[in-house]
Amino acid sequence: MQLHSLMPYLLYQFKNEHELIKAIEELSLKFTQKRERLSDYLKDERLTSAYTAFYLTTNMPKLEAVFQWMPGEWLEKLKNCTLIDLGAGPGTFSLAFREWLGHSTEVIQIETSTLMREQAKKIWDGLYPNEPLIQAINSRINPHKEKFLLLGHSANEMGAELVSRYINEIEPDHILFIEPGTKTFFPEMLKIRSLLLSQNYNVLYPCPNASDCPLKGSDEDWCHQFIQVKQDPELERLSQMAKKDRSLLPLIVHAYSKKIKSKNAEVRLIRVLPETKFSFEWQTCELNKAEHYQIMKRGLDKPALNALEKTLAGAPVFVEVVEKMMENRKRVKIKLTTKS
Repeated sequence: MQLHSLMPYLLYQFKNEHELIKAIEELSLKFTQKRERLSDYLKDERLTSAYTAFYLTTNMPKLEAVFQWMPGEWLEKLKNCTLIDLGAGPGTFSLAFREWLGHSTEVIQIETSTLMREQAKKIWDGLYPNEPLIQAINSRINPHKEKFLLLGHSANEMGAELVSRYINEIEPDHILFIEPGTKTFFPEMLKIRSLLLSQNYNVLYPCPNASDCPLKGSDEDWCHQFIQVKQDPELERLSQMAKKDRSLLPLIVHAYSKKIKSKNAEVRLIRVLPETKFSFEWQTCELNKAEHYQIMKRGLDKPALNALEKTLAGAPVFVEVVEKMMENRKRVKIKLTTKS
């Protein structure tokens, strides 16, 4: 999504770039230092529009990046689903799904904020004037197809109890969470995971299986992912001026389905540790057991070294051979592949 194509559909029209940047900085302050007044921006057209201009545009690429990790069979299923965007905000992930799909589909946005609903509707009608959009403030909805429930940056605000209530009411066939990659939200995500597994959902990502998470109860470690996003030059410039890095983004991503089971990677990279002169050091989840992998650099050519350097948390890991077992780590050779 290019910034200039979105600007005409903002509820508030900024007089110039400086005014927009000032509003983004004000938002950032609320998100980081004045969280007790965080909801104030939902009552202010100017701040709602600033949020939309900056965060909608920079968050939209997350969906396509996340889909790269998902099973192809599941993605084909989603193409024939009704999208239910829970906590839709200005419609960030509704738009991202519509752009990924490439054609119209039934979209239902659930959002309690009046301003956010107005903003989402104005953008949708501006970009897709001949495609209907259904908006709701609760889960009393009646989709015509299989239900794909997407929570983008909303479960962390709702908490596990409210998310669980929505899931029980909507009864979706497929669920995707794309949440901030924070340590504080991780325990809530594990509560939601337990609920879904108890209701016979299959975990498609990131867990290798349905066993207990090895990081459950840890005060320091949490399972999260990273994506590298190349933003549009307009957005890159805006990010630099607002002093906000939107290129390397931490996430907590979980995907579930009642319709398919996935042959998950047996090992998932959950943290890239500081490398040494001689080795790459990774923390991994191997069949839901935390492991420390060591990949020696000796004997690797430059393309292989570059590929390992660019591998981010969240990627599948395919072990070629375990070379050596040590007290607190496994020295391994891995197959370099991006296929999960």
